[in-house]
Amino acid sequence: MSLEQKIKANIREDGAISFSEFMKFALYDETEGFYSHGGAGRKKDFITSPEVGPLFGKIISRAIDKCWIEFGKPSHFTFLECGAGSGTLAKSILRSQMQCKGALKYIAVESSSQQIQTHPAAVQTLSSMPNEIEVGIIFANELLDNLPFDIFESQNDGSWLEVKITVDDETISEILIPNNEKAPPYKLETPNVRVPVQREAQKWLKDALEILHNGKIIVIDYAVESFESHQKQHWLRTYQQHEVDTHPLKDIGQSDITSDVDISQLARVLPPTSIKTQAQWLRDLGLENQVEKSKQQWKKHAHNPDLTALEARSAIGESEALTDLSGLGSFKVLEWSVKS
Repeated sequence: MSLEQKIKANIREDGAISFSEFMKFALYDETEGFYSHGGAGRKKDFITSPEVGPLFGKIISRAIDKCWIEFGKPSHFTFLECGAGSGTLAKSILRSQMQCKGALKYIAVESSSQQIQTHPAAVQTLSSMPNEIEVGIIFANELLDNLPFDIFESQNDGSWLEVKITVDDETISEILIPNNEKAPPYKLETPNVRVPVQREAQKWLKDALEILHNGKIIVIDYAVESFESHQKQHWLRTYQQHEVDTHPLKDIGQSDITSDVDISQLARVLPPTSIKTQAQWLRDLGLENQVEKSKQQWKKHAHNPDLTALEARSAIGESEALTDLSGLGSFKVLEWSVKS
């Protein structure tokens, strides 16, 4: 049975499904969902910061050391990467020279069995977050944007209709159903505006706060302050082989489905301690100093470059991509400090 057949059979048996239920099929079906075969990478569907090159992981390792020092250099320190994908970030971080390396336990959370196969041996891989972490960092890069979310559309009278997925003449399509109970807790003056309701992202943050006793939760994603005052156009996007679209019911299982993250929805769980652009956050961690070292390394060995020198040359271009305010550099870095 194909993925579309599975979705149609589910709808015929139980009725129209929420958009979040549809996303679970389209993205996370074990055999035919998008993440069973697609994902991040130059030869795949989109590029995230770890795939730009090893520089991102090298700077993240500085954030790990900084937190480890801040919490008293404990003998056991956990870095929990959620949505670890194929392990690209883990490989870069574990190659870095970290002060806390002897204390570090790296846990990668990934639900796709195909992605797990390429994780480095030094990583402990889990399919879900552990029950508790005494001290460490819970880290999520471009995870919350495609945790399943529901969609609601504003009406002239201030009410909301929920966008649900149904089958019409053998075609998977949308239907609008009244549902003010689970709708956004505000009214929009403009009718026919759609916004996401991101309960799974809120649940992820709530779970992370319960698991972590001491340390930091760090989320990096494209985000808006609130959809209540910022109805960004095309907040709902799909990615397939580096092409961007806005039609999630097309090529089901072949495209990523993603949304801008609503910071105000996360703040209902707990407001972030800090919000910065990725560009500023990386610079605060010493990105420019690292790039200057790379320039010197390349200059010294350009006549007979080894792997280290070639990586140094690459770091210059990587820095530009990671801090580009029209791209990855504009992403928001949300931090929550946790102390028991």
